Amino acid sequence: MPTRATIIAVNKHLHPVRLATYSVRCGNDPFLALELYKWNLHLSAAFQQVLAISEVALRNAIDQQLRTWNACQPHHTRTGATHGADWLIDPARPLNSLTRGSRRTATQHATEADGNRDSKHPRKGAVITHDDVLAQITFGVWPKLLPTPNAGDASYRGRQVLWRDALRHAFPHAVNDPHGLVVADRASRLHGLRNRVSHMEPLLDVNITARHNDALRLLGAISPEVRDWCAGFSRVVEVRRKCPVELSHS
Repeated sequence: MPTRATIIAVNKHLHPVRLATYSVRCGNDPFLALELYKWNLHLSAAFQQVLAISEVALRNAIDQQLRTWNACQPHHTRTGATHGADWLIDPARPLNSLTRGSRRTATQHATEADGNRDSKHPRKGAVITHDDVLAQITFGVWPKLLPTPNAGDASYRGRQVLWRDALRHAFPHAVNDPHGLVVADRASRLHGLRNRVSHMEPLLDVNITARHNDALRLLGAISPEVRDWCAGFSRVVEVRRKCPVELSHS
């Protein structure tokens, strides 16, 4: 058990405002509040592993289909030509407008990443590739390419086109989701969870079981093998059971 001096020091350096959420849940018991905070760190770490796999699998599944689709699209400025497979450099409509800002930012970050490489790095100064830029596309971009039920959204029609002609093929094992809304909802919820985890925010009001299922079901829609592999090492359920206080969500 931490000493009183330790509890005071931790509260000071982590800040009472940050720990207040945990203290309230623990009846202002300072020791239990630290235990709950520590548990939240363990849960965040466990979720981080699952989210990392989910993000990479989602990114690569979507990228594969967009490459295929983009290479078949008639070029909007060159008569008789088609766009190339590199949709990050030469995207067809409506992908160009849906990703314009994110592509620009990702390319900038890929260039900066090369600048930060050690002079002895084997790829120092190499030409920025599709994969370099793809790695810099943030999780939040992918849900915005998937379908939305909001017909008033400016991107509604474009997202429908992408789902119908390309992105549905990224989820060959999706069940009862012909319009892609279930996949899109899961991806959006996981993006929100990723932001909370990345910023070390409390997960006390998160439905842990539901979000864990979101990740595994999204992976299952892409590849049952990847889902089973991820489920096999995930510690989310185990950590959830060790919460030092009773949670409102299952």
